[in-house]
Amino acid sequence: MVEFDAFAGDIALGGLRSMLEIKILVCYMLSRVKEPMTRKQLCDCLQEEGLVNFFDLNEAIDDLLKQKMLQEEEYLNETCLTVTEAGRSNAETLETTLTNTLRERSVKSALKMLSRAKAERETNVEIEKTETGYNVTFKIEGLGENLLTVSLYAADILQAEQLKENFLNNPSLEMMFLKRLKNIENILKNITYSTQEEEDEE
Repeated sequence: MVEFDAFAGDIALGGLRSMLEIKILVCYMLSRVKEPMTRKQLCDCLQEEGLVNFFDLNEAIDDLLKQKMLQEEEYLNETCLTVTEAGRSNAETLETTLTNTLRERSVKSALKMLSRAKAERETNVEIEKTETGYNVTFKIEGLGENLLTVSLYAADILQAEQLKENFLNNPSLEMMFLKRLKNIENILKNITYSTQEEEDEE
């Protein structure tokens, strides 16, 4: 029987109230996403889902580091957490103590957060005020080069911020949309250029 030895504060229905389960969840999640996460990222994604209490989670992380179930390493110029082989093995053995829903929610939340972090690293989003509203410019970078630049119009700052948030939260979907816009823009430029050439010839 699981001992309820964790705080229930700020925990949603179905959240964890056992330190053992919290430790299992942390190791399970890190082993599934297969990418280092900062402590803040880990805490934010689990708290956003209401799965654990903030103080219990940090205590669990500290214990896992002492027990060498987790380790710290530098990744993208940040101190991140990764699961060790011992932590991965324990998670595989004990993961069935957690519900499928809980496991799926934690991994989905972590992947979403890592996807946003990647989008923030690779995308420069600038919001510029104009006379009639705002221009939101997306500059997609890769391998040190600018791969794509697209500007969208927003009527007000709230709409501009929403465009930015939509991209950072759904980078794959929004990237597809921006590429299509860029293709349309290029087609229109070619049409304009061809029309101008015809007029010059006349």
